[in-house]
Amino acid sequence: MLTETDYAAFLDLLYGAAVEPGDWERVIARFADLVGGAKAWLPELNLANGSGQGVLARIEPAAQETYFQYFALRNPFVRLGGAAGAWPLNVRTDEDEFRKDEFIRTEYFNDFLKPQDIHSCLIVRLGRRGGMQSTLNVSRPKHRDQFARSDLETARRLHPHVIRAFDLGRRFSNLDAFAVGLIEALDRSLHGVLLLDDTGRVIHANSLAERLLREKEGLCVVHGRLSASPNEPARRLETLIGQAAGRGGGSRTGGSMALPTPSRVLPLSLIIAPLRSDRLTTPDGPCVVVCITDPAAGVSPPAQQLAAVFRLTPAEARVALALFEGATPREAAAALGLSPHTVHVHLAHIFEKTATNRQAELIRLMMRTVTSRPD
Repeated sequence: MLTETDYAAFLDLLYGAAVEPGDWERVIARFADLVGGAKAWLPELNLANGSGQGVLARIEPAAQETYFQYFALRNPFVRLGGAAGAWPLNVRTDEDEFRKDEFIRTEYFNDFLKPQDIHSCLIVRLGRRGGMQSTLNVSRPKHRDQFARSDLETARRLHPHVIRAFDLGRRFSNLDAFAVGLIEALDRSLHGVLLLDDTGRVIHANSLAERLLREKEGLCVVHGRLSASPNEPARRLETLIGQAAGRGGGSRTGGSMALPTPSRVLPLSLIIAPLRSDRLTTPDGPCVVVCITDPAAGVSPPAQQLAAVFRLTPAEARVALALFEGATPREAAAALGLSPHTVHVHLAHIFEKTATNRQAELIRLMMRTVTSRPD
């Protein structure tokens, strides 16, 4: 059972890794511990040729080299040759894909997994971009048996956060190349983003950040400078901004923090990072970027996006979107001018195409597909 203390501590570590890539090994090791796993691997695989790179936790680097040189082409979980077809961002085990007696007869299992004492696999899909596929893979040895339902529930609870932090990490890693169009891009972000000078004065806030500031819950602007309430979060934020700005001549380092607010069950997650591009340096000093994520924020994907991701017809996408926004099948029928029978037919096709069985599963899956705002 995942305790609230463990949950909060993991989120702090996770979102910190978006700023400090060297922390990802600790993150995936801790994820493995929380879901009852032993080893963890965060690979980025080139779907065209099987090459790639990855972060390892409790796995020998030679195993990764062997994988990309030979076993990527023989991995029954991966279909190389491109990224065509739906690829829902979900959490699955090897038993969801294959019968165990069939799986253990494969070359991949006997010559690659078994020598590493890997018997059961949990695969957390993180995303596809530019022909690269990213997953978080957690394994258990044979004597630990299969992953239990409680382990999968924990993984699924953490899954959206891992996607967001991984996506943020990739964005921050490319900030130098991204600097010229940064302001325009940040204004389309699903995260609140603020650019500060080295004193903490707000230079730019995207639309979502402006909304969060108007709420006056947790975050605020005092005399033009970003602050927080109550006093303890304010001091923590001030310290992180100072570190990211390199005050006192020290090296510029980022950090993260959780910011509770009265109206939210889950705290806001803040990532504070140095922005090293000369193009975004103010006359008074370097820039700092603050990224704000509301883990409980609802996001409604457009019907066109649902249709493209899951190969839905336009009518099926409209039904799926109505359900996502909280309608029952009968309410969706009334809103869309359809008969209840037609909606149930569409729903059966939607379940088949998304590999789900219940409306709650479908909604969770659609939520995980939304990681950035379409242009």
